[in-house]
Amino acid sequence: MIPQSFINGLLEQVDPAEVIGKRVELRQVGGRRKGLCPFHEEKTPSFHVYPDGYHCFGCGAHGTALGFLMEMDGLSFPEAVEALAEIAGVEVPRQRGPARSTDPALHDALEAAAGRFRDWLGDDAEGAAARAYLKKRGLANSVIDRYGIGLAPTGWERLKAALKQFGENRLVGAGLLIRNDSGRTYDRFRERIVFPIRNARGRVVGFGGRVFGSGSQSDQPKYLNSPDTETFHKGRELYGLYEARQANRRLESVIVVEGYMDVVALAQHGVSNAVATLGTAIGQAHFDKLFGHHIGEVVCCFDGDDAGRAAAWKAVDRAFPALSEGRRLKFVFLPEGEDPDTTVRQHGAAYFQARIRDAVPVADYFFQHLQTGLDLAGANGRALLCDLALPHIARLPGGSLRSLLVRDLARLARTAPAAIEGQLASADAGAGEPQRSAPPAKRRQAPTSRREEYLLRCLVHCPQVLGSLPAEEFAKFRQAMALTRALDDVVKFIDEEPSADTATLLGRFIGDDAYEQLTGLASQPPPLDGASLATEFAEAVRLYNQTHERKVRAALLERVQQSESKEDLRRLHRARTMGLESV
Repeated sequence: MIPQSFINGLLEQVDPAEVIGKRVELRQVGGRRKGLCPFHEEKTPSFHVYPDGYHCFGCGAHGTALGFLMEMDGLSFPEAVEALAEIAGVEVPRQRGPARSTDPALHDALEAAAGRFRDWLGDDAEGAAARAYLKKRGLANSVIDRYGIGLAPTGWERLKAALKQFGENRLVGAGLLIRNDSGRTYDRFRERIVFPIRNARGRVVGFGGRVFGSGSQSDQPKYLNSPDTETFHKGRELYGLYEARQANRRLESVIVVEGYMDVVALAQHGVSNAVATLGTAIGQAHFDKLFGHHIGEVVCCFDGDDAGRAAAWKAVDRAFPALSEGRRLKFVFLPEGEDPDTTVRQHGAAYFQARIRDAVPVADYFFQHLQTGLDLAGANGRALLCDLALPHIARLPGGSLRSLLVRDLARLARTAPAAIEGQLASADAGAGEPQRSAPPAKRRQAPTSRREEYLLRCLVHCPQVLGSLPAEEFAKFRQAMALTRALDDVVKFIDEEPSADTATLLGRFIGDDAYEQLTGLASQPPPLDGASLATEFAEAVRLYNQTHERKVRAALLERVQQSESKEDLRRLHRARTMGLESV
């Protein structure tokens, strides 16, 4: 646990220009320095470094010297503190605090496994069939090496024996071994091409395996991923993101595809900015990660069948809260039966890139999807369109995309944009969100109710209480407080860093508008101690969720009662919008 006083003193001691100047060429302009922004492509310098931090007037990137190290190098907050302390030539003091739950040797085991998989693929006899398969798929050795592709050979305990120095428990904890009901352990990956999954720093955190040939694994699932572990959370990681950033120093656009082979096949043909989700649909955490790396455009590439379009609609719903100013989302639908791998091999990179350039902007796809089956010639059809669109638009941050959707909805509904804005304001108020009068950069407000402040106070004093919530209650909580800025940001940080203590949490928000509020809450005594706090926090969350649901139901009921076709609206709301059991 790093004392907060040390972090504050370190930031005062180190000149941000000294840290940033090692990565960015800066020149003096008055009392500040400026240069080309490292987070987006630009020809005219708009990146300014001040005595207390940096700000880019082009892409909006800003923060302290600590934030710069975290963003540029993919460091965690404690790692960034260590790096900054090394620059300052001081030791990082430690206070007694909760022990970190992650075993550092897990990373060593994963790196060692990646090395063994590569060795097996390169072995003249052992890897012959796998190399032939990869060659048949058109992959050159340069791409195989760049992505660290390897082979898990035949046998139940080959990796277990090769990495016996780490011990069975650690290998199970890393997701490399499986322990069955009788206590026996054996290799998770066997007879598969293996793809290492790297985090933003390039460290191996997990693996994906793909069957090949006609061996004993041919009746198994085509793809197999590492389970969620202390180092790996498949709902947040993206395969190929590290490699894409290495190949594109200023990565501004990313193509999201569905499989490992899609990523490496595109890289083989010169398309080096593709990433893939890991057996899950793309979610808000993925969008937050991509846009958090200052990637301005995300293009989701799906099959053109019903499943692909259903996946695209889920992506729209999950992306909306992340689409603040300057962030773009587009969609490409390939012909049925094709995927990026087959498309680029059959038609070439130029054809695929042309499809990407013609991608459908999210605003166009949003209304194409919602209009399906609606008769906009009649007033009832237009009212249904508004009722379906408004809950989604309300989840968007203020900015040009929200304004565009309001304008387009008004045109399709044959009404004035002001009327749509009025309905949005009513919906926001009904759901408990303050009306959107603040500028886009401060779209979400600090907690205004005593209950929200109490929840935030609990989290500041004991971040671990968040982990005690049941999964269903946690999901409701995330939805209920999604537009309360400080609460949402704190919960998101703790969810991603479950071992964070109070000092680490406060350090994450240095330079943020919420920092003063959080430090103020931290200076107050904790509401309760130990298990009592966890119990009280869970009950407060339950009541908070209930209040939110009542407000949403009341707003929904009012809209249903004002409609011309109440039964149609009830049915549509249940099935497509709110998922409520009754109205």
